[in-house]
Amino acid sequence: MSRSYKGVRLKKYRVYAVGDLQRVYDVSANTVSNWVKAGLRPSDAARPYVFRGETVSQFHRERRQRSRTQLKPGEFKCTACCYAVFPDSFDIAQRSTSSGAPMLHSTCPECSAVMYKFGSEADLAVLAGPTNPNTPEDRAHEETPPVPGGIWITDETHASVNDRIIYAWQSYAGKHSEKTIDRHLAAIRFLEDALAGKAFDRLTCRDVGDFRDQLKAHLAARDDRQKSKSTISHTASHVRAFLEWLIQQEGFRRLPHDLPDYVDLPKSAYAKALPKEPKAYPTIEEAAELLAAMPDRTGAQNRNRAIFALAFLGALRADTLISLRLEHIDLAGRKIVQDGTSCRTKNGKSLIIQWFALPEIFGDTLTHWLTDLIGRGFRPTDALFPDLQTLQQRGGIIAPGQRSVDVMTSTHAVTDAFAAACKTHSDRYTPHAAKHTIASERDKRPLTAEQRKAWSENMGHENEQITDTHYGKLTDHRRFEVLEAIGSEAHIPDLIQASDAEKVRLFNAFLQIIEQA
Repeated sequence: MSRSYKGVRLKKYRVYAVGDLQRVYDVSANTVSNWVKAGLRPSDAARPYVFRGETVSQFHRERRQRSRTQLKPGEFKCTACCYAVFPDSFDIAQRSTSSGAPMLHSTCPECSAVMYKFGSEADLAVLAGPTNPNTPEDRAHEETPPVPGGIWITDETHASVNDRIIYAWQSYAGKHSEKTIDRHLAAIRFLEDALAGKAFDRLTCRDVGDFRDQLKAHLAARDDRQKSKSTISHTASHVRAFLEWLIQQEGFRRLPHDLPDYVDLPKSAYAKALPKEPKAYPTIEEAAELLAAMPDRTGAQNRNRAIFALAFLGALRADTLISLRLEHIDLAGRKIVQDGTSCRTKNGKSLIIQWFALPEIFGDTLTHWLTDLIGRGFRPTDALFPDLQTLQQRGGIIAPGQRSVDVMTSTHAVTDAFAAACKTHSDRYTPHAAKHTIASERDKRPLTAEQRKAWSENMGHENEQITDTHYGKLTDHRRFEVLEAIGSEAHIPDLIQASDAEKVRLFNAFLQIIEQA
């Protein structure tokens, strides 16, 4: 069986124990031991081993990319799984070709396929065994003298002395969602890199102060080092939370207890950074035009249209959108059941979402897609947006008794759908732009205070302040257009169409004018 592991994607900032790698790669502990023998470097020499995700991924990439002319002594290139592997020396057999050249053959420890190679002098030296009788079998190739002309050397990823404590933190952080853990880990690794890999058990207040100064420098930078206020604020918050946890751990309690306080940045530091231009998002009319222009000849194209339409109908996040199943769509009631127990929702939030009142093309597109899936035999528990392989296999027809179609694990299909919608457009909108569009639409419509509240809650927000603070912000260009329109024409408010909040504001302004008179 081939084991190229191309479909396995580890988190580069995460730390994995041997058991974690066994589960993710579906291999035995012996296989992980073989990887270590073949050059996979653990984070340190202690047992049980732990590995950084990027180190493991790079190890597998290099093994796949290595050619037969770059093999180390005793190493084979398996033609079945395309890996460069070190079989056990007792499993290597030797025979001679008709020309007298030594031919070696063995069994691949990864996929059990038979491997062949012409034996070089270095290969034969490894096969003969190490000259030092105390050298372990798995170290034999390391003590073999270098082959003339050089041997291919792995460009190792820097191993961290902090990986073990970070692995312990990952267990503590299990109360968060996977994306939240990833964001925290990115901040922790940012701290580690800023301090040149210094061990966390030796941190001083000066170290954390220097890190804070680097954050301030990133805020004030005017080149590619510049980071937004939001990025710096979240990074500082995540690092502070980590340090508060760290000083309570065994072996780290001697660290200064005020260490987390040194992460806090002054308000003046944020003032130095100009706010970045808000990300572009379409008006609902523009979104409808983009949807109408999307091709619909193939199953993949129709899936793109449905993804794009549903993103606006429910103001859904990409991860939630791609994890929906047919049973989560109520066509008759025009509702979306966002079930946190079976969908990937933010903080596990469950919510029944009423479709927003949008042009009919959005609802019609989703209805057409769902009707087509049901006609193909898809069941309520099947993925609403199956992968392309499922759509293309047997014309996307689901046979009775076939196992359920799983949802996709990544959001690349959502990104591709928005890219397809914007293919001929000047702007390139991200999937998150749909939430901004829906938020801005709330401000454009003459809604009562109760309707505005319902609109925000339908977006999954606990209150209107969240919608106002984070979504639907005006770009500079749009802000200038609005202000110019106010100055170029008499601005007389339409009291009939005005919201309750606007009426209260106008009435209070009227009272002030009366008092001044």
